[in-house]
Amino acid sequence: MKRHRFLPLFVLVLLSHLAGVGYWLWDNYRKLHTPKIQKERIIKIRPGAGLSEVLTELERLKILPNPLFTRLYLRVAFPDLVLKRGTYEIPERASGWDVLNLIHQGHVLQKAVTLPEGLDKWETAALLGTTDWGDEAAFLALINNPEPIRDLDPNATDLEGYLFPETYYFEESATPKDIISHMITLFRKRTKAYKNDLDQSGLSLRQWVTLASLIEKETAINSERFAISGVFHRRLERHMLLQCDPTIIYALKLDNQYRGKIYQSQIKYPHPYNTYVYSGLPPGPIASPSLSCLAAALKPESHDYLYFVAKNDGSHHFSKTLAEHNRAVQKYRR
Repeated sequence: MKRHRFLPLFVLVLLSHLAGVGYWLWDNYRKLHTPKIQKERIIKIRPGAGLSEVLTELERLKILPNPLFTRLYLRVAFPDLVLKRGTYEIPERASGWDVLNLIHQGHVLQKAVTLPEGLDKWETAALLGTTDWGDEAAFLALINNPEPIRDLDPNATDLEGYLFPETYYFEESATPKDIISHMITLFRKRTKAYKNDLDQSGLSLRQWVTLASLIEKETAINSERFAISGVFHRRLERHMLLQCDPTIIYALKLDNQYRGKIYQSQIKYPHPYNTYVYSGLPPGPIASPSLSCLAAALKPESHDYLYFVAKNDGSHHFSKTLAEHNRAVQKYRR
């Protein structure tokens, strides 16, 4: 009988412990799933971080409840959880469970960088060098390496013309190589639709991109691009010098001689890229052309113009004869 005297007490203590454990489980479950204002909005998961480390850090930031409970709960409710490295922006109001899902899905914080149309390789490297992903020298070294586009352009000496102008979004962990590779990949994707037109044009891919880059540098007005393409095509057919001013600048840049403007003495600068000296297209692109300029290079406007000159509003005056062109030059460059 004495043995049974302590049984009610034992049961009472056991039930008390079970109630405590039950409350502990319920309280942590509630905390895990209840949305709240998150004070820490940016968190970082370092490469190689284990589950315990991440859960402990999130508990320290008061994003998650007790890490022991979270670990036990995840074994049952989320056994396939993968904590992907990177930087995450937490919604202003979110539960700990929402945060875990965000990390599992890999929705890392991305930053935007815009590569404008018409930048040459030096300008591109300088722009990318201002970002958090690398310095100017690192980007320029990658751009000067033609290997990533050898299959497209066996004669390439660098990546000039093949870095597609666009707004890109990259993770904080991206490397300069990742960024340059992504730009080349986008060039490949965006130009696939023009393969048949290119095959029928008689131009090689390198010639196509080169011509498009000249059009890009000559005008920022989309409606003029097909007309300028028509001028260049007519001059090429007649074996006339293209006389494209931006090619002088590019030639001078290649020789580190450009000082912000073209001097009269440099118009006949002896360089293969200078289309005031050498006939035909220059050896390669002089900038990153937009899709509209790539399209214009393959679909030149049919007209009788052989010349054009910039007007004071940024548009161009087109002329059929040299005499008419000279008068336009006098008018708009006075």
